[in-house]
Formats: sequence, C-alpha cells, structure tokens
Amino acid sequence: MYRIFLLAIICMACNTNGKKKQQPASGHFMAFLKNNINPLLQNREAKAAKRKLDSILPLIEQRDNYVEMCSWLRCMAVVYQIESKPALARQYANKALKLAIEKDTTERQILAGKIQKAAVLTDIRLLDSALGYAREAYSMAERIDTPGLPFICLKLYDIYEKIGDLEMQKKYLFEGFKRSTSPKHKTVFAANIAAWYERVDQIDSALIFFQALMKDSSFSNPYYDAVRYETLGTLLSKKGNCKEGLGYQLKGMQISRGLGEVNAESYFNIAATYRKLGQYKKDENLLDTALSYVSHEKNWALTSKIWRAKADNWALQKKYSLANAAMASAFRYFKREVDSSAIGRARELEAKYSLLEKDNEIISLALSNQESEMTRERQMRAIIRISSGVAILGIFVFWMWRRKQLKMNIREESLRQQLLRGQIDSHFLYNSVFELQKLIRKGTTEVSVEFAERLVQLFRLSLENARQPFVPLKNELDALASYLMLQQSLFANQFEYRIEVEGIADQEIILIPPMLLQPFTENAIMHGFTGQQEKGQINISIQKNHKALHCIIEDNGRGFQVAGNQSQKRSLSTIINKERLEILSRQTRTLAQLKIIDKKATTGEAGVRVELILPYQTKHKTPFVPR
Repeated sequence: MYRIFLLAIICMACNTNGKKKQQPASGHFMAFLKNNINPLLQNREAKAAKRKLDSILPLIEQRDNYVEMCSWLRCMAVVYQIESKPALARQYANKALKLAIEKDTTERQILAGKIQKAAVLTDIRLLDSALGYAREAYSMAERIDTPGLPFICLKLYDIYEKIGDLEMQKKYLFEGFKRSTSPKHKTVFAANIAAWYERVDQIDSALIFFQALMKDSSFSNPYYDAVRYETLGTLLSKKGNCKEGLGYQLKGMQISRGLGEVNAESYFNIAATYRKLGQYKKDENLLDTALSYVSHEKNWALTSKIWRAKADNWALQKKYSLANAAMASAFRYFKREVDSSAIGRARELEAKYSLLEKDNEIISLALSNQESEMTRERQMRAIIRISSGVAILGIFVFWMWRRKQLKMNIREESLRQQLLRGQIDSHFLYNSVFELQKLIRKGTTEVSVEFAERLVQLFRLSLENARQPFVPLKNELDALASYLMLQQSLFANQFEYRIEVEGIADQEIILIPPMLLQPFTENAIMHGFTGQQEKGQINISIQKNHKALHCIIEDNGRGFQVAGNQSQKRSLSTIINKERLEILSRQTRTLAQLKIIDKKATTGEAGVRVELILPYQTKHKTPFVPR
C-alpha cells in the first residue's frame, strides 16, 4: 500500500493536463520522472533518486518552468520522507505549494501540492493540519480532476486510520473503491476494506466481500493477484479454514517471490496458519525469515507480534524456557512501540500549542496596526470598537485555550495510562519465573505446565489488553483470574478467591478499560494479607445496573492499618484509578464512582470493601449486506 500511495503522489506531480494549460512542462522531463525517478522512489532508493534529481536541477532553473520546478520539489519531498527527515520534507513541500499558488492558474499544481503537504504532515502526526489540506484537495479534485479522487480518498483513509475514526475510514475506503477505474487501485482499496472489517471484528463480512471480489475477472495484474490471494488466505485461516487458506497464501507468496515483493507480514501470516495446523517447525522457520525481513525496519509493533508468535510456538512444543525468553523479547519491542507512540503524540501536542501562540501574536499585531492607522477624528469611536472586539476576542481565545488545555491533559493522561497498562510488575515476573523453576525441580510436571500456561496466558492478555482503551469484560476477567491463580501459587495458597458475575449473558460485548480491577486485588494480596495468621479471602462480584457495572471487591485482610511505604503505594494506586475513572466518565458521559471502605470502622469486620460504579461500552456487530 505504501508504494501505491507513493506512486499516487508522483502521478499527481506529473499530471499537468487540462483545458487551460499554462506553461506546459517538457515531455522529456515528465518521461524522465516516470522512467528514472518513479522506480527509485517506489523501491525506496532515496539516495539514487536524489542524485538524479540534483543532476537535472540546473536545467530546470535555466528553463524557468514552474510546472517542472513544482514537480521537482515534490519529488525531493518524497525523497526526504523516505529518509525519515520530516523537517526537510516539509520544507520542500511548502516551497512546491507556495510556488504553485503564485504561478498556477489551472490549480492542478496547487492540488498536487496540497496532497503532498497532507502526506508530509501525516508523517509527523500533525493530523488536524493534514486533514485540513486533504479535505481542501478533495474539494478541488471534485471540480478539476475527478480521476485523482481515489488517491485523495486513500490519503484521507490513512489520516482517519491514525486518528482512529472507524466510520470515516469506512466512508473513504468504499468511496475510493467505487471511484477507482484501475484494477490495481481497486485491489488496494479492497485489501484495506478487508483489513477494516477485521479491525471491527467482522471476519465473515470481510470474507464475503473478498470472495465476491475474487470472482471479478477484470483483475489480472500479477502484483495485485498476489495481494488478493494472500489476503483471502489469511482471512480463511483466521476463520478456521486453515488448509484452504494456506493454499491461497502459498499461491500469493509464489507470485510475490516472482515479482520480488515478499515482505515480513506475508511470512508472519503464513507462519500463523502452519502453527494452527500443528506444523511447528515450518512455523518457526517462517517466523525467523519474517524477523530477518523486519530487522532493517523500525516496525516495533510487527517485531513484537513475531516474537509473541515464536513464544506461542515454543509453548505449544513445551519448550518453556525458550517461550519465556521470546515473550520477554516481545515485551521489550512492545515497550519501544509504546515509547515511540508517546514521543510522537507529545510532539504533536507541542506543535499545536506553538501554533496557537503564533495565532494569538498575529491577532494582537493586526489589532495594533489597525489602531495606529486610525485618524484622530474617529479615534474615540475606533477605540470603543477595538476595545469591544478585543474583549470578545479575548474571551474567545481564552475559551479556545482552555479547551486545548483540556484536550492536551486528556491525551497526556491517556498516554500515561497506556504506558502504565503496558507494564507488568518486574517483581511479580521474577517471582513467577522463580516459582516455575521450583515446580520443575520438584518434578511436578502437571502443576508446572498449568502454571506456565497461566503465566503465558496472563502475558498474552496483558499485552493485547494494554493496546486497547476498551476490552471485552471476558478478557479482563480471564486476565484477572490468571493473575490471582499465579499469586495464589506464589503465596502458597495463603488466600482464596471467588469471582461471581450476575445478569451478564454475553461478556464479549461489554467493553471496559483494562487493568482497573487488578490493582485492588493486588492491594489486598500485597498489603492486606501480609503477616496475617487467618487465611485470606477475596470475593469479587459484578452485576449490570443500567449503563454501568456494579463491581464489589472485598477482602478479610488487615484493612488500612498498614505501614508507611505500603500505605503510600496503595494511595498512589488509588489516585491513578480515580483519575482513570474521571476520564472514563467524560468519555462515556456516565458517572463513574469509587468507594473504598474500611470494614473495621463500619461493621467491625476485618478487611477492605471496594465498590466501583463502572460505565461500559458495547460492541455492535452489524451484518454485511452485499451490494
């Protein structure tokens, strides 16, 4: 998909046809871009492309042709995008758009410049600004270049995918698919539509759509045949039709090899199918190949997925030491992905805040200039008008600033929570591995296997849940049960636990924030039962009440009579969860509440009672209706 979008940018750069041609570009120049520059950019050979572009710059300057110069500047912007130099890419995109605005009367160069600017801003995650340029390009294309609309739909989908707006992603995917006249472009949209259905957990709809697409005989390009075969095979495998899916995947891989287009994602998907079929050696070899392909890229998310798959492979082969090492690698790359995302979002917030300050300075300067130009005769009237305008503007700017501050605080808190959710306590991990070693040395094979399976399940659920703001209630309870069972083993059965869920028929469609219940059970185990002679008891009950879950977590521990450090840790955990519940209230527009009661002070019983009113979301599954 990256190459197709890159090709779209170059095509827009070279598109100078129109009813009102102004200063037409040389046919030799456009042929040079098409035959010599485009292939290098599509293959990400940035240095070679830059050398050739530099070699033709003197000729372009001599000819003084703005169309050729705009095209050259946009090509240079793509070069720096490939080299991950966003400042230089933005500089060249700005120059191309500025020149087009000054000289172009056909608006085609302006259109291409806006698309390029949107692409560069998307790379540096200034998504609001990128969306503005892409929407302007969309409106222009409707007037002057409707064949170019599929490219813009693809760019708008890319922006909304990074924003996380599923409805707008669907809108532009289907619109781009409908407007595309080229088989290869239709295939790109179709592959992304299938991925969108997967993202919203509608695999059946994705299969129906793609199987209908496979019957269209107009699709004959080998590269896109490979994409379609691999995608359909992956969908069938995820649905459970592994043998049929593997046939399509291998057929697609064979075509890709012939074209020199194999990639890590393809090897990863085929490996997953072999693993489901129980062919672990082939799975392992393919995952190693996928790692070799992804090693030169900084795709931490895919690297983490590959290591998790290797951990699953070795766990299924009962090679638990290798599985634990692979899971540790997966977690390490997952942390890199989270850190990288956090840095990107922090830069986005900083850039937006800087733009707001510059806007305020411009407004103040404009008012000052207006004041100095007024005549003495109209000064009093002008001062009154300016004062009123400044007051209204000040109120508006203050309101906008407060709104930006609120959004920034919510995003920063969201990032902090994402990092907190993604972390697994190092002491707990160390104790778990140590306990597993003890069980293995004792020769208790069944107990050791059960303990290792629970530990792997907890790792998998924790990593999966940490990447989502909301997860199914069933996943959260499965992770909680695994955690409590492991802690029960680590503390030599010094406590018992019970989890009761009433009045909730389908726990898959109830969505709650991850890692909200576990900290309260951890407090009971680590602080409430320490030094206690009586056997501990943790009771967890969950009921559905209108638009919220009523959760009660109760223990018979020592209550709040805890030493300083432990009290501070428990207090910090409570503060973080209260902040998360406040944000949840704003997100769901339903009040979330937290009550922590020392039973000794109220009923005379030992222990702590935690009551949570937890708003939830629901996952709707809409059936696919073929067109």
